[in-house]
Amino acid sequence: ARSLVSRGALNATHPVTSGLACTRCEIGANACGVVGGNEAVSSLLAHELGEEPRLLGMDLLRLALERGATARAAVGHLTSLLEEHGQGGACEEDGDWTYENGFLLADAGEAFVVETAGTRHWAVERVPPGAGRNISNGLSIRTGVESCSAGLKELCVAKGWWDGEGPFDWKRSVGAGGRAHAKLDVRGRERAGADHLAAAAGRVSDGSLPAGDVAGWLGWMAGVLRDEESGICFRSTHGFMSTGSQISWLARGGGHTASHFFTAASDPLVACYKRWTFGDPAAAAGDGLAGDGGSLALWRRWRSIDLAGRSVPEAMRRALLEIEAEAVSAAERGGASEFSGSVARELELISSFAV
Repeated sequence: ARSLVSRGALNATHPVTSGLACTRCEIGANACGVVGGNEAVSSLLAHELGEEPRLLGMDLLRLALERGATARAAVGHLTSLLEEHGQGGACEEDGDWTYENGFLLADAGEAFVVETAGTRHWAVERVPPGAGRNISNGLSIRTGVESCSAGLKELCVAKGWWDGEGPFDWKRSVGAGGRAHAKLDVRGRERAGADHLAAAAGRVSDGSLPAGDVAGWLGWMAGVLRDEESGICFRSTHGFMSTGSQISWLARGGGHTASHFFTAASDPLVACYKRWTFGDPAAAAGDGLAGDGGSLALWRRWRSIDLAGRSVPEAMRRALLEIEAEAVSAAERGGASEFSGSVARELELISSFAV
């Protein structure tokens, strides 16, 4: 993919990991305990993007994580970069596909949804402590806009997308031109994610999933990301598919070292989650984007297995889940992770596949 920013111009501040050796992030975390994810969205201003190289959503996420010591600071950096440089340009090496972006950024205290429209417009929704939020390849912010780009509301009034009097509905305005429309409904993967969050909130209320239950929450999140029926888990071998999968545990008050779990594989239904902390030896090779601890080799191995149509034997699947269970146990205890060691064990386990 081509964009405005080259790796040498990034001027990094905080170490960042995405679980793979990449110069851009669709998912990632920094050493300050800020995590984020990026998605493609579409608005009525998408025609502005064109083919001119600007910042990609993956550039914006990486830069925000490198520069933001808190989730709120990361949001500020992201929106400032968007306004200064704009977004757009080809998002694939041999094509001209381009898209607008949505983001979810969080730290241990609060979270934010950032959604964009056109080259430089944006809206932010704050997710307060105790609340849940999911995004899924579509505009999702409604009237809970905490802040937005300068001139956005005036633009929507001028285009007849908002009357300027009632509550400003971001999705209805830039996503549907101010009209009632079926695509305003929450459905598909977004609905499934919201249902998972509601179920978790119910378990918190009845005491079956306490706030500090590290293993319980990590197991719940892994289950969500392995939900193939809803489409949350992208498993397509030849079509659109997940590149990787991440879960982060960010405890308040520093009770535990922030733990980040990566599959380093496209399919979380077969690969296990491996724990990364910024004390991991792999981080010593550079930032988490340069020192991958063998994860790129693992990703390539799993990909070749997928393309060959091989199935994972049940005994091997159990062994992989043991690695995951050990990683969760380590998160409960705190301290440095052994991401590289877990990757090496997984590579050894799957080495018997002939592809």
